[in-house]
Amino acid sequence: MLEFVRTLQRLWRKVPFRHVLAATVFLAVVGEQYPFSNFPMYSHLDKEADVLYVTDQTDRVLPMEKLFGTSSSTQKKVFITELKEICNPKGRDTRDALPDERSAAGAKLGEKLFPKLKPHNLAQMGGEVKGLRIYYKVFTVESGAIATGAPQLVAEKAL
Repeated sequence: MLEFVRTLQRLWRKVPFRHVLAATVFLAVVGEQYPFSNFPMYSHLDKEADVLYVTDQTDRVLPMEKLFGTSSSTQKKVFITELKEICNPKGRDTRDALPDERSAAGAKLGEKLFPKLKPHNLAQMGGEVKGLRIYYKVFTVESGAIATGAPQLVAEKAL
């Protein structure tokens, strides 16, 4: 038995790109299971993209990461989750949400986000910040060009 194992080891060492072969066999056996995936979410681009951003009272855009210690993309996911809880019981997609529904989701986001504010970083921004606003904006592709929708104020806090 020991001789058989040694023979297999010698043969394995002679295989060119053996690590690539081992990885290929492994991934073929595992298939489409997290975290091993071909990432079909990137197979096409949507005709619509949305962003969530924070501004001061004069609508000067501020860095969310520096102010709250969290990224805009992470907070957009929180916002969309809140929006789903409002829209899905009504059988509607979040893209068809009404302005009132977006404001309600923004208020819930604000309740979670504003307590995380780092006042010392806010002071370093320059200028006098008396309030913060969170906007939601949708971009679409129309006739091959990017069209920007009007930003919607979804949360606001006076400081």
